[in-house]
This record gives sequence, structure tokens and C-alpha cells, in this order.
Amino acid sequence: MLPFYSTDQLDQLPTDARLGVIGNPIAHSKSPQMQQPALDAAGIPARYVRFLAGTEEGAFEALLGQLAERGFIGVNVTVPFKKRAHDAAVSLDPLAQLSGAVNTLVRRADGWHGYNTDGPGFSRAIEECFGRPLREMRVLIMGACGGAGSALACQCALEGCPTLTLVNRPRPELERLAAKLAPHSGAPVTTLHFDSPELPASVAQADLIVNATSLGLHEGDPMPISPDLLQPGQCVYDIVTHETALHRTATARGCRAATGQGMLLWQGAIAFEHWFGQLPDIPAMRHGLGL
Repeated sequence: MLPFYSTDQLDQLPTDARLGVIGNPIAHSKSPQMQQPALDAAGIPARYVRFLAGTEEGAFEALLGQLAERGFIGVNVTVPFKKRAHDAAVSLDPLAQLSGAVNTLVRRADGWHGYNTDGPGFSRAIEECFGRPLREMRVLIMGACGGAGSALACQCALEGCPTLTLVNRPRPELERLAAKLAPHSGAPVTTLHFDSPELPASVAQADLIVNATSLGLHEGDPMPISPDLLQPGQCVYDIVTHETALHRTATARGCRAATGQGMLLWQGAIAFEHWFGQLPDIPAMRHGLGL
């Protein structure tokens, strides 16, 4: 079996391929490592594979059409196609509607139905990692305008977090996101830039600090904020799935820190539930991810 399939390799798909993940790049995706064990544990005779879609106009949509013709049950969608998946769906769940992003598609008779499982997966991971429900935490999200960051911000608003602070480089999307979330949030949504003079006080007041920037993907990346701003006892969640400088520094400063592995697990588990109407074997998925 190939590590991934491009659109001109679909004739080489395993005959039992019925699920997959679409992205560009895609070879690094860990989704097959957790979804295939879940399928096997449930006795579902289906193969889960990776797809490399072209980024040119219409390529992603054409691939969806080809997968529908091949009897696919559903797909996960990752960078940079979550907005295009949103636009291709015939229906959307509330988080997908609010965030404008879809990471899970389910094929039904009338077309592809779109869901965003990043938000609820994040919420489950936070409670599992830190023993507190997300809805009770004062949250500060760094990188709020990114695809993942905006979905997490939407989840926080929908859950009614007591305070929500969105931090990003200066971009028009930041204020638009805050305005969109305000009617759904039980408290004001604050926007800051990384050089805002109010940032230190906002970090100090947060129960949960989330890194949704790309800083930390590569070894040697700088931290998104100064380590001096972190306070002992705070919860720090980095959505990158490996240890980062932020994770290590937060731990050293007495914070409770976690990587994004839990979010990866739970967003995948909730996607499985959308496809089959039942939660998967979570221990099998953990084992597949080496957790």
C-alpha cells in the first residue's frame, strides 16, 4: 500500500479503501495510525488511507466526487482544505457553521455532510489533561486567526468560557472573528497583538493558555510569548503533537503543560462516531498513536 495516493493513483487504491484523510502535504498525517486500529477493533472491513490533493481550483472538489463514486463512507480534511470542505458540504454542524471550517465529511445519499471535530476534540482533551471542563476556564488563544485557532476560539465561545482572549499578529480577520463570536459568548471577547502592552496582564489572568500558532512545529522555533509571562499553576496546551520549547519551559516554571496528542486522538474519535454512530475503541486508537 502506498504511503499516500494522489489523484492520478486512485486506480491503485486497496479495494477495501472506504475512508481517508485529504491534505497537502499529507505524508506526515497520523490519522491512519489511529483510525485503522479503531476500524479493526470494531470489525469494520474498511481501509483508511491518505490522499494528496492538488491545491489548484477544483482539484479538492473533483477528488471528493471520485471518492463518492468509489463508495467512500467519509474523510477527514486537513490543511489547506478545511474551508473548501465547508463550502462543499450540503449541511454543517454548529461549529462548522460558526468557524467556516470542516475537518470531517460524511457521505450520505444527498451529498457530503460537514462537521468540525477539532473543537469538541480540544474540549475533551482539556478536561482529560487538566481535570477541569473547558467551559469553566479563562482562556487565551495565541494564533487565533489560523484554521485551528479559530475553531478552538469558536468552541470556547459556544461553551461559554468566562473570558476569551484572542492573540494574533495584526490582521483584519482578528477583529472579524471577535465580532462573529461575541453573540455566542457569555463574556466579552478581547483581541490583542503579540506586542500589545495589555498582553502580560491578560496572560497572568488566564487559566488556560493555548498555542495554536505554527511556532513549535520545528525544533529551534522561538516561543510565541516570553517565558517570564507564565505563572505557576496555569494550564498550557500546545496543539503541536510533540514536545516544544513552550511545553518544556511551561513545565519548568510550574505550569501544567500538555501537547496536542489528546486533541488529535479525540477529534479522530468523534469523527469515527459521525461515520458509524458509535464511539471507537479508544485504547486501540491510543495504542496506534503510541500513547
